[in-house]
Amino acid sequence: MNIVPEGHLRTMGEGDLQPVLSWRNHPEVRRYMFNPGEISWDEHVAWFAAASKNPRKHLLVFEQSGEPRGYACLNEIAIGVVDWSFHAAPGAPRGTGARMLRAVLDYAFNQQRLHKIYAEVLQENTRSLALHRRLGFTEEGFLREQHPTVAGYQSIYCFGLLRAEWAEH
Repeated sequence: MNIVPEGHLRTMGEGDLQPVLSWRNHPEVRRYMFNPGEISWDEHVAWFAAASKNPRKHLLVFEQSGEPRGYACLNEIAIGVVDWSFHAAPGAPRGTGARMLRAVLDYAFNQQRLHKIYAEVLQENTRSLALHRRLGFTEEGFLREQHPTVAGYQSIYCFGLLRAEWAEH
């Protein structure tokens, strides 16, 4: 049996720019993004320069065995309330996403003492929908045919998880 270590989070640094951009631009990641267009190097560098200085954003890299395996961003939208975005590195070992998100939830609720994490997930992203439900998120809304895509409009599921619910989970 191949045992994958749990891993740990750290703050994203300039040395992470290339791998995070390559993950974000991977076709399997882009197909589930609200903005599926390819991001240029200059756009990515400009985003990082602004985001890394913003105290309302937490840019995190998940590592296992010294290798970066995923990225997450917590974006404060109200006091104690963040929305999140994330993606595991394409080709990362199975279960990496769940391990990463558990680490992010522990960081958000136990270290940062945040009140709530909010998420929006496109209806076609069935793996992310299932993962949010497994992690204890509550479905708080459903926006019918809300997001335009090349293939037509997609609906969006809205999820929320409170610190007290994570503690129970």
